[in-house]
Amino acid sequence: MATAAVAGAPVFGETVVRRQTSLWADAWRRLKRNRLALAATFYLTFLLIVAIVSLFWTPYPYYEQAVKVNGLSVTSYDPPFKHLILGSDTFARDILSRLMVGARISLIVGLGTQVIVVTVGVVLGLLAGYARGVVDAVISTVINIFYGIPDILVALVLVLVIADGKPSLFFVIIAISFTRWTDMARLVRGQALSIREREYVEAARAAGARPRKILFGHILPNSLGPIIVQGTFGIPQAILFEAFLSFLGLGVPPPTPSWGSMASDGFHAIQIAPHVVLAPAIALSLTLMAFNFLGDGMRDALDPRQRR
Repeated sequence: MATAAVAGAPVFGETVVRRQTSLWADAWRRLKRNRLALAATFYLTFLLIVAIVSLFWTPYPYYEQAVKVNGLSVTSYDPPFKHLILGSDTFARDILSRLMVGARISLIVGLGTQVIVVTVGVVLGLLAGYARGVVDAVISTVINIFYGIPDILVALVLVLVIADGKPSLFFVIIAISFTRWTDMARLVRGQALSIREREYVEAARAAGARPRKILFGHILPNSLGPIIVQGTFGIPQAILFEAFLSFLGLGVPPPTPSWGSMASDGFHAIQIAPHVVLAPAIALSLTLMAFNFLGDGMRDALDPRQRR
């Protein structure tokens, strides 16, 4: 016997959408209560604005040596506020202008790396966790092999061999992504192995849903929380590794500044001009802490066990 729908009652699809909306709204409400995560969000928003502004404007050209202030050329290692807000570096370039451009480079590396890491890791992790069997064994073996390859070795091969000794931002992103996708793949694989056994997935499979529908309609949406958190933690790791490569001279080629290359340029003069090293080091430290605080906050906010 057919049952008449109650007027104004939400259908099943609407109920699912409302529950999803309620979940993210509740996560945002709990995230706002975390003061460190909220402060990190404001700082990263400010950093993003600075990076965008640096595309169009900096106080002085970041590559200009012996910049002129009021018609006078700035000398090397000028202290902060003598002529320039943050002083000058070895080649009498404006540190503030280079710091602004370095923020853009760091964000491009961090976000660009995670786009590749999430894309590769999620696809391979879903395939391994859902298909199991031979597919899972092959992908898991590849993951274990990549875990044994040092990141710095991959960077050296890509930069010195493939890039013919001419490092570029593209090869830096590829070098970092080449080994960092394994963490995301292993995480998603574990999520897929767990979620594929849930009742609603079994019901969808019994109803004749195709594997693609199950993967991207059920397993992936219910894994977004851990994926977002892992991606957030991966950004500072990529930024730090880029700074390390730039410190070794394998990062972004000069005169484009990177926080790591800026620290490397001023390292030899740290005793007479510590501000040359401290400016990029402080910027790098604050950015790493901000991403870590935001990642911690998102992990707590998306944890269903902490809903209250």
